[in-house]
Amino acid sequence: MKITSNTVVSIDYIVTDENGQVLDTTNGQDAMEVLIGHSNIVPGLEDALMGKEKGDRIDVLVQPDRAYGIRHPELIQEIDINMFEGMELNVGDSFLADTDMGKKPIVVKEIKGDTVVVDGNHPLAGMTLKFMVDIIDVRQATDSEIEHGHVHGAHGCCHGHDDDHECCGKHHHDHDGEHECCGKHHHDHDDEHECCGKHHHEHDEEHECCCHKHDRE
Repeated sequence: MKITSNTVVSIDYIVTDENGQVLDTTNGQDAMEVLIGHSNIVPGLEDALMGKEKGDRIDVLVQPDRAYGIRHPELIQEIDINMFEGMELNVGDSFLADTDMGKKPIVVKEIKGDTVVVDGNHPLAGMTLKFMVDIIDVRQATDSEIEHGHVHGAHGCCHGHDDDHECCGKHHHDHDGEHECCGKHHHDHDDEHECCGKHHHEHDEEHECCCHKHDRE
């Protein structure tokens, strides 16, 4: 069976940067399942998977415009530390900014007295990524999976749901050893934070959002 839109693909993978540094891998553990055609993986990888079959292997170099885009300097902002409502902050902490474009992750880059420098770019923005993927299985998605836009089951890649568990290159926190696939970026936190502050987007509009700590269940 060939990979097309609305098929579920089970994959083992390694993803590296241009220098060969491993950014993410299944480590020979349980393969990840991905629903194709529902924006669950970066476009360049999904394009490379199309038409392939069980047993195939792909090695593909994905440029930033087909991965996480270029870096935008305007997404690096200084905001008042009071926006964080007295929470303890450390460089590298990640928060979710609740904007009119949805929840957007920002990372604390620097703390300068009463201001905090945050970066709203995806951690892998601007990077060319190499994906090495073994296709373990291909099946037709169920009607329910197609309706919901993600795989049902313990090893499925989902996207755009309230638990924020996005995968296959989508950014989220790492919890309890769970895997994202093909380009995850770990944060060593047991919870997520809802961020309050001014968060700029590509169209240079400024958005306010509320800041509070959000414990995951």
